[in-house]
Amino acid sequence: MSSLEKRLEVFRKLPLRAQLATILSSKANSVLSQNQNYIASLERIHQECLANATTEAKKIYQQSAKDLNNL
Repeated sequence: MSSLEKRLEVFRKLPLRAQLATILSSKANSVLSQNQNYIASLERIHQECLANATTEAKKIYQQSAKDLNNL
């Protein structure tokens, strides 16, 4: 398994709000933001996890996303 595959596998196990924070910080990072394939992979995994999340997890996530947008 490559280093990227390992990172993406670990990312998949994070809570939804940690995934969101990772995506946002990766986009803000001058080095990571240049790797569009990496960002797209993070976003794809995040959408998959969000689609499979419980109602409770989605509720927590939505509040966290709202709070991040208000910063």
